[in-house]
Amino acid sequence: MDIRKRINARKIVLSYFYQRCFFSALSKKPVVEEFPRENRALEDSVEERKEEAFLSTDFLNAVEQKKQEAEQWGEVVQAQINAYALGEAIDEDLAYIVRYFFDQWGSEEIDMEYVLRMGNAFSLYESVLKEKVDRHVQSFGYERMDIMDQVLFLVGYIEYRLFATPKEVILNEMVELAKRYSDEGAPKLLNGVLHAIFQEE
Repeated sequence: MDIRKRINARKIVLSYFYQRCFFSALSKKPVVEEFPRENRALEDSVEERKEEAFLSTDFLNAVEQKKQEAEQWGEVVQAQINAYALGEAIDEDLAYIVRYFFDQWGSEEIDMEYVLRMGNAFSLYESVLKEKVDRHVQSFGYERMDIMDQVLFLVGYIEYRLFATPKEVILNEMVELAKRYSDEGAPKLLNGVLHAIFQEE
């Protein structure tokens, strides 16, 4: 194994996993909130008084049309977010990330087997890992963690399962990445929880 290629590949996987976790979180919260019920009643009374309104009916109709268009665009955006969160085009997504965000390296400088295997394993291991992490944390669950912490848990756990990288190496790598990319409590959290998960395996 070429260490430099693996490090470069891990950076790509971190970026891809971050995007997947980010879009997964977005898919759980609507992009466009539903119009509140009390505003609907207000809207109805405005409709009844359109003829008496200071603004012209044409203007109010144009505003209503714009609002409906915005809601339709919100639905389109939400559908795109949900589709990306499902991760149905993994190979294309990874190729895009490598080409446009990591173009400083040639393919000979990246462990592409690692990138593809890790990327394709995301959906297989995410729900298993959530359950395991939730068993070992006390104050909050996986879903409430910072996205970067979720990503580091996923990278460490999936790499351990797929490549049989020694536990100590993974723990050390994930702690170092947490020091660099997450908040000050993350290294201790990752070390403790991943260690407990590895002990169960």
